[in-house]
Amino acid sequence: MEMLKKKAIFQAARRAILENEVFLKEFVVEHLPEDYNEQDMVDFNYMLEKIFDNDLFDIVMGNKQPSDFEGVYNQRFLTDIADFAVKKREAIKSNVDKRIL
Repeated sequence: MEMLKKKAIFQAARRAILENEVFLKEFVVEHLPEDYNEQDMVDFNYMLEKIFDNDLFDIVMGNKQPSDFEGVYNQRFLTDIADFAVKKREAIKSNVDKRIL
């Protein structure tokens, strides 16, 4: 299982769009759901290999919802990434707002 997580970290760190890399790597390293079993990790890595960076960017930035990619990518994984990205964007915005005030 640890090797599958390391593979996911590698996949997360090899994105063509920097925002994807930053969000996805933190998700994999610190927020990967504990209920992902070995088969989930195999499937998650497969999705990371196949997902287009523009599609992932749209999920991470909130431009599109996981349901927009139904039948294309695993909805559970996209939803987990999207939920994490919403919280991360809100935290970043909150920190920026505090510095401006």
